[in-house]
Amino acid sequence: MSIFRLGRQRWGALAVLSLTALATASPVAAQAPGSFLAAVLVSDDAPAASSFYAALFNWDMEQAKDGGYAVRHKGQMIAGISPVRESNEEFDESQWLVGLEVEDIDSALRSAEKADATIHEEVERVSDYGRFAVVADRQGAPLLLVEPGAEPLARTTGHGAWVWAELWTDDIEDAAAFYGEVIGVGHETTDRGGEVYHFLSSENEPRAGIIKIPDELENVEPGWAPYVAVSDLGVTLAKVKELGGRVVFGETEHPTDGAIALIMDPSGAVVFVYQIGSSEEAES
Repeated sequence: MSIFRLGRQRWGALAVLSLTALATASPVAAQAPGSFLAAVLVSDDAPAASSFYAALFNWDMEQAKDGGYAVRHKGQMIAGISPVRESNEEFDESQWLVGLEVEDIDSALRSAEKADATIHEEVERVSDYGRFAVVADRQGAPLLLVEPGAEPLARTTGHGAWVWAELWTDDIEDAAAFYGEVIGVGHETTDRGGEVYHFLSSENEPRAGIIKIPDELENVEPGWAPYVAVSDLGVTLAKVKELGGRVVFGETEHPTDGAIALIMDPSGAVVFVYQIGSSEEAES
């Protein structure tokens, strides 16, 4: 998802909205539709990506037979890294695929087809972690649908934990309607200083954000972006550069809600990093 040409003033406004949502969102328990459970990085250089994220977020990597990696944080499976395959033209560049929870993946896929989604990969069971499918919503944003298994994917906390996911889209109302039809989530908003932030919700909890792609951005396709918690944003951004990554947009702070930045790994995939409050608070 190429949001790299966003002006700094506009980035700041959007970042403050995201910070508002992050500050009000409580840790998401499993077994709730729309929960952000895991992610898969499709990378054109899986070994380099593995080294980058292991050093940056203290993630543990376990190489798979297909050249990819299983990713753990504090012993919990949280992600995968998959090499770009020449046979799959839809994923010919590095990008993160966010995984959202569904109660019944077969029913979700039927609803997705009725809602004009594109099915990229049919249902596949991954060990005891659950059943997964890759789809794109009707605006073209790819994502994982995840039905938890006997050993469900657990949320972790602290530096390197997933904390939020956000959809950048051309049409917020249409996107919200799609995810309501397919996953069973609601659509709510929060307001800060006249700017409205949209999010998907279930069981009275926010699950993921939605942002309208700014009109001034050209050649930007709809897509999902994950957020990772960090203990010290300044230290993290310095390390991104040291490891061969790029800081797309630097630190945007809010007095009470923390600070975020957008980074790019060496293979070109982007991810947000988020520091909760002060670095001392984030360590706890």
